[in-house]
Amino acid sequence: MKRLLKILSVVIVAIVLLLAVLPMAFKGKIESIVKQEGNKMLNAQFDFASLDISLLRHFPQASVSLKDFWMKGVGEFENDTLVYAGELTAAVNVMSIFGDEGFELSKIIVDDTRLHAIVLEDGTPNWDVLKPSEPTENIEEAPAEEDADSSFKLQLKKLSVNNLNLIYDDRQGGMYAQIVDFDASCAGNFASDNTTLRLAANTPSLTFRMGGVPFLSGAEIEADMAVAADFVNNKFTLNKNTLRLNAIKAAIDGWVALQGDGVDMDLKLNSNEIGFKEILSLIPAIYAKDFAGLRTDGIATLSAWAKGKMQGDVMPAFEANLEVKNAMFRYPSL
Repeated sequence: MKRLLKILSVVIVAIVLLLAVLPMAFKGKIESIVKQEGNKMLNAQFDFASLDISLLRHFPQASVSLKDFWMKGVGEFENDTLVYAGELTAAVNVMSIFGDEGFELSKIIVDDTRLHAIVLEDGTPNWDVLKPSEPTENIEEAPAEEDADSSFKLQLKKLSVNNLNLIYDDRQGGMYAQIVDFDASCAGNFASDNTTLRLAANTPSLTFRMGGVPFLSGAEIEADMAVAADFVNNKFTLNKNTLRLNAIKAAIDGWVALQGDGVDMDLKLNSNEIGFKEILSLIPAIYAKDFAGLRTDGIATLSAWAKGKMQGDVMPAFEANLEVKNAMFRYPSL
């Protein structure tokens, strides 16, 4: 028995050492693939400080992590950093690493990311970094060749974003948005035709301006949603979800379907009775300065719906109703 235990101990130690050493043998291969494929696909400058591979961190899956990843534009945007990520981690099926059929990607984790999206006055965006695909002489054989050369398979089950800071600066449309310390997670079987996606997201500060008018200034947003996803028909049905904007809570029911270059929808938003003070929390000047000491009374109910297709200049039919009853407010200094 002692001899058997000794043999088992040696085997276990050998397996652990093998799992720790094997990634180093494939590190150069994977790092070369990332940079080679990136240069083929992107018309941009990109690099990363290090690439780490582990067979133990997300066992039984292997994990590949890029640290201090950044991407800059070219031409007019060569001095602008489009994206910076402290760490990008992808979990890959271990056996797919040793095969020739590509990597099966199942989990993506993004930490400490900064995104800066810009649209110039002439409508040029800084995120248009993909190189145009080269025309093929034989169109009928192109799909088969593409399948044979596929470098990875998407079997995504979880996407997690932690501490994302985003700026969207549309100088042509006069829109500006900023999201601070955004956290989000999405879990579901993306490889299935139908699945339920569990979505959770929150940010302590969302700012949105359009035409110089500040519609939101440092607003707190939180969402918890369950979405029935039909990937075959690109239709997503919302149920069992809650949304919070500052102190206002609401729920959205209905569905959204992607159709070509348009979006079809049938959505309804409803809230329970809301104190008038919560409604006033949407006003940036009051919320940021005097909201804590504001005296209010009264209640309000909010409902809205949108139904139809959004495509080009065509907008869906929509309606929004805000009913206020017996409301008053007074500043502390008045």
